[in-house]
Amino acid sequence: MVGNGVIMVRNAILIYLLGTILLVIVLVGYIASSIVNKPQYYINIEGPLYVALAVNSLLVVIVSILEYIGFRQLSNLGSVYRFGVYGAVLQLVSLPFSIVGAVYYIQTLENSYKVSNIPGFMMQALPVKVNSLTYLGAAGSLINLVGWLLVFVVLYKLGSDNGNSIVKTGSLATIIGLILAISVVSYVPMIYSSYNAINTTFILLLFMFLVIGGLIVFIGIIMLLVGLTSLARTITR
Repeated sequence: MVGNGVIMVRNAILIYLLGTILLVIVLVGYIASSIVNKPQYYINIEGPLYVALAVNSLLVVIVSILEYIGFRQLSNLGSVYRFGVYGAVLQLVSLPFSIVGAVYYIQTLENSYKVSNIPGFMMQALPVKVNSLTYLGAAGSLINLVGWLLVFVVLYKLGSDNGNSIVKTGSLATIIGLILAISVVSYVPMIYSSYNAINTTFILLLFMFLVIGGLIVFIGIIMLLVGLTSLARTITR
């Protein structure tokens, strides 16, 4: 039962990793091809953004359910592992907030070019005006962050209890990378009070932190997947 719980959590993380990578590759590939085909840098990606939002939401639901089941089984080892269940629930709770914030952001992009009769949006139109819906989206990101942190803290505890240094190191690296990456993502839509307030240096700095955080998360998750696989084999023997 416990071994199955470890496998369930590992599969949840693996699905989210592969799903996110595939989603990003497809979206970035579409944007890149649009830029090549339209040298004026007007890009129609509102439709793909809505599709990406729907796919990511479905991905979150599937992953959260798998985590919930897995951590419920792991709770047989001790009540501390129930915090992983709470983390999975928080990920689900964050979804409506994140969806509302993302839809507002996409609609703002749409309105920014509809007013000027441009058949697409300029990259310079990415900053949006701050209002309550912007903060709602940021709240969803932060709730999601707390949920994932609970998951990885519990996995760190699991690695510590079973003497698995790979799980411990992977969990710690993922926690650090997540705090960095999601904090940047949550902050970006809120740093502007108008469409024209653009600080290129600051944007590049935030992008650098996002890339670094994402790289740390990727390395940590790979270590977690390897560690959880070996741990599941050890527990089921």
